[in-house]
Amino acid sequence: MTVSAMRSIRACLQISTAAAVLLIFAFGSIAHGAPPPGEIAFVGTDSNIYYCDTKCAEPKCITCKAAAIHVRRDDAVMPVALADNAPDAVPSAGGGTDYGWPVFSPDGKRIAYFAETHKQAEDSFAVWVYDLARGQAMLIFESRSERIVYLVWTPDGQHLSFLLGEPHGLSLVLAEVKESTPVRIVTTGMPLYFDWGARADEVALHTLALDSDRTEQVSLMSLTPTSQNVIKVLSHGRTPFKTPAWSADGKHLAYVENYNAESNIVVADADASHPRSVVSLPVGETSFIWAPDSAHLAYSTAIDPQDPTYHGIKLVDIATANSKWLTKDDVAAFFFAPDSRHVAFIGVPAEKPYYSWSVVDVKSGAQKALGNFLATPDESIAYRYFDQLAVSHTIWSPDSSSFVYAGVHLEGAPDKALGYAPPPSVWIVPIDGKAPRALSNAVLAFFSPAK
Repeated sequence: MTVSAMRSIRACLQISTAAAVLLIFAFGSIAHGAPPPGEIAFVGTDSNIYYCDTKCAEPKCITCKAAAIHVRRDDAVMPVALADNAPDAVPSAGGGTDYGWPVFSPDGKRIAYFAETHKQAEDSFAVWVYDLARGQAMLIFESRSERIVYLVWTPDGQHLSFLLGEPHGLSLVLAEVKESTPVRIVTTGMPLYFDWGARADEVALHTLALDSDRTEQVSLMSLTPTSQNVIKVLSHGRTPFKTPAWSADGKHLAYVENYNAESNIVVADADASHPRSVVSLPVGETSFIWAPDSAHLAYSTAIDPQDPTYHGIKLVDIATANSKWLTKDDVAAFFFAPDSRHVAFIGVPAEKPYYSWSVVDVKSGAQKALGNFLATPDESIAYRYFDQLAVSHTIWSPDSSSFVYAGVHLEGAPDKALGYAPPPSVWIVPIDGKAPRALSNAVLAFFSPAK
């Protein structure tokens, strides 16, 4: 992913800073029944990281200081508008610290996040890990010049990796989760997508090298305490997708290969041996995500590189290579439930100034609409890179009954006018059709992982 994209990309349906006319909205709708299990980490409208269970009676701020909290967004009623190219966020003149992109450790006991501190003389960028049981934060990494772009835990929970944005590209950095431990640069590239194996000694990479040849390739890299080496090149040349990914059971690796101008989703054994094509793809950029059952992939292709809208979603059985439609709607992103029974997706209604949430039953194909909404800029970034975030974050509750997002929930379907609305909130959306429930003001939210 590119630095500029991760810093400032804005999907066209989001909260912005211009006003128009009346917007129909709902705020604080009450859901019936017991809340789902699990915890939620979210970025508040004050740029702090919060944590709570799904009742969320008193969210715990894990980054708040005793005084002088820097506020980046107004908590009062705020305007929203359709914005195809919103300007980059600009730090306030008074400085302060913005915290972002919380990610739970695999066991759900720690939350990693990054901080950007803005001062008149200089900026600084840092990675922190917060221990929920001890109530303590630990500094993992700090830089005066390199912006942190993306955080992901290794599956063993012992290491944290992140992308550093540098003037000419990205660096993938690996750090043991201990204070004052040296970090190591694994590789560089631009863009740079990756997924870790079961331990922090193997990583699947898709990148464009920063050398003079600018070679694009998908590869498998092995790491030891003292070295790192590419052990296998899986695809060489233009490969129109983002993230290679291992299945949840660790038995298979999926990626896209371009052969003789034809793109295919390839599924190989975990060590990249015995590759076989399971899907022949249309022209365009494809995104796919594994089902947690490790038996299926959901995939779709965006035809226009300037418009990240996917045309429907298909499901492929990796054993038989048989595919079927889950939906033919235009979508912006899609997410498997932990039990693999449902896929939630974000619809892009034609000529409408909002997104929509729907869920589809994987077995029956039954589709249910769950409401319209406006996305925050932070959530829009998550949607644009949902296939990369699928290896690190989840929007689903551990019991697969609900999902979470941050934005403005709409009652009705406004045709065009976007005017004033309340600040964005964390919303828990039950997939059985009950009313969504607002928890707290927020711009980005994720559930703890299923155990």
